[in-house]
Amino acid sequence: MTNRIFLPGCRPEPLMSYLKALGVFRLVAEQADACARAAWDGDVFVLHTTLSESDLLTFFAERYSPTPIVAPWAGGSGFFEGDNKQAIEKILNSKTPRLEAYRQIIDRVQDILKDLGQTTKPQGEAKDRLLRRYRRELPDEFLAWMDAAIVLQNDGQKYPPILGTGGNDGRLDFTQNLMQRLVEIGFADAALAPESDAWLRNALFAEPAKSLMSAAIGQYDPGRAGGPNAGQGLEGSSRVNPWEYVLMLEGTLLMAGSITRRLNANARDKASFPFTVNATAAGNGALSKGEDSRGEIWLPLWRNPARLNELRQIFAEGRAQVGKRQARNAVDFARAIAGLGVDRGLAGFIRYGFLRRNGDAHIAVALGRFEANATAENANLLVELDAWLDRFRSACEGDNAQPRFTSALRRLDEAIFEYCRFGGAVRFGEIVRALGQCERMLALNRDNPGVVGKSRIVISPVPVLSKAWLTAAQEDSPEFRIALALAAMRATGEVGPLRANLEVVSPAPWGWTWAEPKDRYATVWAGNDLPRNLQAVLERRLMDAERAGLEGLPLESHFSASADDITAFLSEQVDDERLTEWLWGLMLIDLGKAARRDLRPAQAVVATQPVPRAYALLKLLFLPSNHALKTAGGEPIKPEVSILSYLRAGRLNDACQAAARRLWASGYVPMPGPMSGRSLRPADYTLPQRMQARLAAALLIPVSSPERLVRLVLRTSEAEAEAEAVNS
Repeated sequence: MTNRIFLPGCRPEPLMSYLKALGVFRLVAEQADACARAAWDGDVFVLHTTLSESDLLTFFAERYSPTPIVAPWAGGSGFFEGDNKQAIEKILNSKTPRLEAYRQIIDRVQDILKDLGQTTKPQGEAKDRLLRRYRRELPDEFLAWMDAAIVLQNDGQKYPPILGTGGNDGRLDFTQNLMQRLVEIGFADAALAPESDAWLRNALFAEPAKSLMSAAIGQYDPGRAGGPNAGQGLEGSSRVNPWEYVLMLEGTLLMAGSITRRLNANARDKASFPFTVNATAAGNGALSKGEDSRGEIWLPLWRNPARLNELRQIFAEGRAQVGKRQARNAVDFARAIAGLGVDRGLAGFIRYGFLRRNGDAHIAVALGRFEANATAENANLLVELDAWLDRFRSACEGDNAQPRFTSALRRLDEAIFEYCRFGGAVRFGEIVRALGQCERMLALNRDNPGVVGKSRIVISPVPVLSKAWLTAAQEDSPEFRIALALAAMRATGEVGPLRANLEVVSPAPWGWTWAEPKDRYATVWAGNDLPRNLQAVLERRLMDAERAGLEGLPLESHFSASADDITAFLSEQVDDERLTEWLWGLMLIDLGKAARRDLRPAQAVVATQPVPRAYALLKLLFLPSNHALKTAGGEPIKPEVSILSYLRAGRLNDACQAAARRLWASGYVPMPGPMSGRSLRPADYTLPQRMQARLAAALLIPVSSPERLVRLVLRTSEAEAEAEAVNS
């Protein structure tokens, strides 16, 4: 019969508790019940075993044989001059069968050290030779521990952050502490210590226990590491349950590292540790730029009971795949989970960072959980960014990178991380806006665009993103719709797309490249004043169209905004900063291949105020060729140059009168219509000052259903006829 034994003492947090769960399971499966399975039920580790609770306690108290875990390559391990040798000597002098494997390993290590004449901590090549000899001559049960603590490479050693620097952290040697805890429990004596049973029940079942040991706990449980405010007085000492420490170190043996090779056959080897990546500040309030961290480890949680060999395989592979490469940092790992680049049987991960907090000592800080779910369905689109983002990240990691670049990168990382964690179009939209911010920072220095840091690394513009990004990021807001209409403004003749007015770029076969100095005249975007920038873009495009002799205005777009959205813009009912961010982000997408059918139907816009007649009148002269009003000869009507000059000077009535005269001269009758002498009646086009200041900018925005504007400002008969012509 299989029993389900809940172990409330084994939880995902802190790290000691998680590793303790692995240690309990490994030891039970190896030494007591080969058919045992285990899983996480909420926050509690559950054993599925033929053992009962009393059998489990009896196994650890009477039959469990500790794995020989020593670090005979490190100072403080008990094997070199000046080390504390009491624990090793007690183990060697013991007669208990349970420590036989320990005694054999210690004897063989001492023989090797004596043969080499190594009496002090080895350094450099001496350490490398010693480690390789250990691998050749020591038994497999020791090599499993050695693989978890250290990996030999052609150019030295690499260490997994979960075991510090090869089984120690600063001056604290984990293996020395383990042997001391074994002695305290009583493994070296004929009988266990009187407190052993209470310690064991506390470790497994979280039952209260008195007289915990005052000893170092290392990085594994910061809450019990002692220090200021850690007790009833000003200072508290570190408190350790010896059984917890023993079982925790036993659990690390499932974390064996390995050697992986890059695709290049001539490349040097590199270490790979299970679910271990470089530290990233994204999703992590505990890490700031420049702070020392050994990295992060994402430890898996699984709900379905698994056998030990299945769990070994998960940790042995220990890979999170992003596209065709392995995850390198926390953002990559989040993407791998969202894109099912990890084992599908895993319910989620708990994330730990190893941060330096006290001299050379580190602590394992829990940085949150990441559930595996399918809500981030568009995470795989991020593969389009990989090559560019890797280069941008590398440039920002240098000490000389300007804060504006590192800030933009951090925002992008945060956006990607949050989307992969929770999904949703709102969070994907934040990725697009954050990416636009990165592009904006790269383009900020018009003389040297793309230069990051004093090393002058040049980062190319963000590559053209597929139209699927548009669908994934869609937002039902006037800011999004206006930005989309502007970003989709295409090239007309020699006048380039709107992107060339925002940054110094030129089209290239692979997308975009930074423009040569002679080709940067079209870029007019500067500062943060959105209306002024849009007005400057309009003036620049009209000037370039006049110079190129274009018949129509270069204002055609693949998308358009409604007159009500534009009225909201005029009335300052939109967020200019958000609109700007959407514009810089959406222009990175290949909108030429997108269509309205790629977007979800938007909710009907509820107009809060009527469309201003002044805007409607002026906009009829600022329509692209496919919507422009035509003269009797079929030529599109163009605005007078004076109109924008009047608007820039704040002379709205003069601008509108000039527009009305232009329409009248082209055969249209603006309301209120002519006087008896066939001249136009004077009209008052007064607008609030805040709307006047934004009117020229609004003329750049492509508008949908221009026939609505026709009906608003032209006399009825002509308006109906023109509206019918525009619709056709």
